[in-house]
Amino acid sequence: MSPLSVVIIAKNEASVIGRTIQSLSGLTDDIVVCDTGSTDNTIDVIKAAGARAETLPWSGYGNTKNNALAFAKYDWIFFIDADEPIDDQLKSSLLQLKLEDSSVVYKVHFKNYMGNKPIRFGEWASECKTKLFNRHATKWDNSEIHEKILTPPGGKEIVLKGYILHQLITDLKEYADKLNKYADLVAQKYYKNGKRAGFFKLYIYPSFQFLLNYIFRLSFLDGRVGFVTSYFSSYYSFLKYQRLKELSVERSTLNFKP
Repeated sequence: MSPLSVVIIAKNEASVIGRTIQSLSGLTDDIVVCDTGSTDNTIDVIKAAGARAETLPWSGYGNTKNNALAFAKYDWIFFIDADEPIDDQLKSSLLQLKLEDSSVVYKVHFKNYMGNKPIRFGEWASECKTKLFNRHATKWDNSEIHEKILTPPGGKEIVLKGYILHQLITDLKEYADKLNKYADLVAQKYYKNGKRAGFFKLYIYPSFQFLLNYIFRLSFLDGRVGFVTSYFSSYYSFLKYQRLKELSVERSTLNFKP
């Protein structure tokens, strides 16, 4: 086994967390799942699968992930989501690592799926994220949404062989609701950073996003899957700037003094 801890954030993930934990069998003796308020039987599934369940209050994506690091037994952290099981090749890659240089971060390629169909083209076909790092050298920024790993100064990135098998879309309505939630958070982040929603971002950019993915990134070759993923990329682009516009108008109204 490797001297690393697997850390997962979960809330109401009973349908997927078991498969993810099972995929990690033989990798490490420390798999910890930090539950942020599940109302289903997520915690029962975690324990039945042989992982350790901890409770953690939600404080935004970046802060919550950083707070979860304290529960790990080891300093090297393999941080994945509840719906991100790994394949055997990735497990083998992780088991072979020496994990001596804390300035190195390790990235992993994704195989994304809509239902049981792989997404072969478009925005989600070549996703690669930092997933393994040393907690004393690296952490997330404190963003409420779209948090990023802060790579150590002078450090380097290494891409591991193997894949995370991610069920990107399992239910269309559920995914649309997720995008709505993300759009609200991103709009708040943009507003705090001084961004505003102009005509181009609201009406031109979403169409460009659809064409970029569906035509130029060849999503049309994925058939229905390609159309749906391209549509959602366009929809999300519009939605976050529409929310930003609404937020700007709302704040301007509150600050208006006749």
